[in-house]
Amino acid sequence: MTSARPRLRIVLAGLAGVGLAVAVTSLACIIPDRDFVVFSLDQNQSAVRFVEFIPLDEEARCACDPDTCECPLPDASFLPTFLDPSDTDFQFCVCNDGNFDQKALRRFNLLAEDQDELDGEAKDALFAAILLDWDATTGESPFEYVAYRGFLDPRQSLSPYISSYETDVIKRPRPYARSITIPSADERFDLCNGAGREVEPGFHTFSVIVSDRYWYETDPSELDSEDETAATPTPITFEGVPNIAEGATYDVQTYVFFCYAEGDPECGCVAEEDP
Repeated sequence: MTSARPRLRIVLAGLAGVGLAVAVTSLACIIPDRDFVVFSLDQNQSAVRFVEFIPLDEEARCACDPDTCECPLPDASFLPTFLDPSDTDFQFCVCNDGNFDQKALRRFNLLAEDQDELDGEAKDALFAAILLDWDATTGESPFEYVAYRGFLDPRQSLSPYISSYETDVIKRPRPYARSITIPSADERFDLCNGAGREVEPGFHTFSVIVSDRYWYETDPSELDSEDETAATPTPITFEGVPNIAEGATYDVQTYVFFCYAEGDPECGCVAEEDP
């Protein structure tokens, strides 16, 4: 008679093997909940900001490059934040119809950078607008103060700025700088006559706002319409208003200027030439 004990040992050994396999599989499915770094392409990791030239002495420049004693810096804009009306370069004037200000501000360039990148290219498009007499402390919408559209188009993304500041960076991420050229065409920036609205003689401000998202837009689905046959509403774009809900960051640079009245001795109003 065959003993049942050997068969029992075989069955028990088989069950033990299955149990061990289940246990190993279960342990393999346990994932630790620490030491993980989550990276999302939807994050706006770097804020946009204006950058300016920094004067350096010779020792500091040579520390960058002992051979050339040059540092990769943005070009100077040479535009002070206070355009002193006692300086002949900043004596602007409100001119009568048919006249123009021949002393209008010369073309200048501002730089903004945003270090967000994707596959070695700038990830964010930057947009800029000029605001006339906007006061951020009042809480009023910048959209109501957008001016000088003929000199800077708020809907046009900014162009890349290529220089040693961009290509020869030292111990920092690539800046992906963009150029804000005002005016965009080869002309002068007429602060007192080219705003698109009336500018009174006296002190004023113009602010340049730059953002790394397109401006805030209304959602057409939120617009009520009782006419079912009407076309789909078109989104309204509020230039100058950063789209915070989409993760936008922004920076603002403000300048003070003065407008003389035509007839003042400082004025440079002359008659426009007939075509």
